[in-house]
Amino acid sequence: MLVMQYASKGDLHRYLQKDFTNITWNKQKLLMLWQISEGYIFYILNVFVVFIILILKSFYFRLDAIHNVDFVHRDLHSGNILYEYNGPYIDKCKIGDLGLSQPVNNTSSNNEIYGVIPYIAPEIFKGSTFSKESDIYSIGMIMWELTTGCKPFANVKHDIHLVYKILDGE
Repeated sequence: MLVMQYASKGDLHRYLQKDFTNITWNKQKLLMLWQISEGYIFYILNVFVVFIILILKSFYFRLDAIHNVDFVHRDLHSGNILYEYNGPYIDKCKIGDLGLSQPVNNTSSNNEIYGVIPYIAPEIFKGSTFSKESDIYSIGMIMWELTTGCKPFANVKHDIHLVYKILDGE
């Protein structure tokens, strides 16, 4: 059994659904602010970029701790990034749902694919085993979600057709 510290604020996916507009600006607000501030908008955009970098850095260090003991998570997505905050912004991230994690190069594992399709590295669909690199790919998809506020491939059904499109580079 694995016991983890409680994350009272929930997961990153729910945070982005609820509060994404608090951390980003729509085009109309940016244009209005640009006119008012006479070009100081770059400061605000940089604050947004720094915010995203801080979140990524926070959970990258947690993933690095998993990788340093030669384990792979195999199911990284925004729903498994738990967080705490004091104020409007996230200040602590944790990685949850380690139930699918396994040692690197585990040969006793079956060849089944686990996880949420948009976050799974394409090579896994081609038969490769989960690796530290496939976990890093998942972080890239989380980066997409952080910058857009939408899950990757949010506009299509997550089924075998999406897998084929991913493998075809679409």
